[in-house]
Amino acid sequence: MKTSLAAYPSKFASPEGIFIVGKTRFKWYNLAEDLQNISQQDIINAKKCIENTEEKFQDIDDIGFVIMHRCGQNYLLLVCTWRSENELWESVYYDGSGHFEIWERKNIHIPTYCVWEMGIVYHESRAWKKFLGTDRKDKSKQHYLEDVFEGEV
Repeated sequence: MKTSLAAYPSKFASPEGIFIVGKTRFKWYNLAEDLQNISQQDIINAKKCIENTEEKFQDIDDIGFVIMHRCGQNYLLLVCTWRSENELWESVYYDGSGHFEIWERKNIHIPTYCVWEMGIVYHESRAWKKFLGTDRKDKSKQHYLEDVFEGEV
């Protein structure tokens, strides 16, 4: 007897340009089942959150990426930087109270990336590894920032 498994739903990733906070440059990705459900006002609110975070990205010369993930009616906002090394650093925010706030994760074993976010993270990992093999000067940084993922995950 054959058992039929229903396909897990897909989401779509869309690069939305470079978001600059002081000295830090981020690739911006929207992620949702339907990208039209990500409102411009929610993007503005998310950007204000990153600009005003305690992390002070405006003072750090860094590059990375942001994933604004529409989860039902809410968002997860994943803010990732490389700190010029081979490790990915991450801050996670959510809009559970109507505005973006830090997601306090105090447990030892915590969730990281879901199956949809992993498509973007995989691409970024490969792009960053490629960058690490360069002279790491401005032209190479620009090539990294222009290497984006788009599509179904």
